[in-house]
Amino acid sequence: MTAGLTAQTEKPAYCEEGPSTYGSVAAIPGGSTAPPLPRFSTTPTKEYKIQVAILRYTDPAEYPFHPKLVARYRPCEEVWVIESRESFSNKADAVALQNELKKLGYEGAYLTELLGYQ
Repeated sequence: MTAGLTAQTEKPAYCEEGPSTYGSVAAIPGGSTAPPLPRFSTTPTKEYKIQVAILRYTDPAEYPFHPKLVARYRPCEEVWVIESRESFSNKADAVALQNELKKLGYEGAYLTELLGYQ
C-alpha cells in the first residue's frame, strides 16, 4: 500500500454541506442549540505560499517534484495542489522561492496569500 498519495474515491460528507460561518449557532436534534464556538485572542497575519500546479485526474506520485514542494489533495474539488511546503510571513522570502522555482522550470509558479493566526 502506498503511503498517503492515493486520493479518496468518494467526496467527504462536508463537501456537500453548505458553508457555515464561524460563531453561528447550529440546531441540535431535539430543539436546543449548541453554544457558539469560543473566541480566541489571536491576531490575523498575512502569509504566502508558492503554488506551481493543480492536477486533476493525475496522481502526483508519477512526477518528480522539487523537495521544497508538497502535494495536497483537496477532496471537494477532487484536485491535487502542488505548493511550497512552508508558508512565509515575509513576502520577499516567498518571492525569492517563486523566482528560484521559475529558474528551475516551474514557469507557472505564482504567489498565493493565506490568512494565518498568531
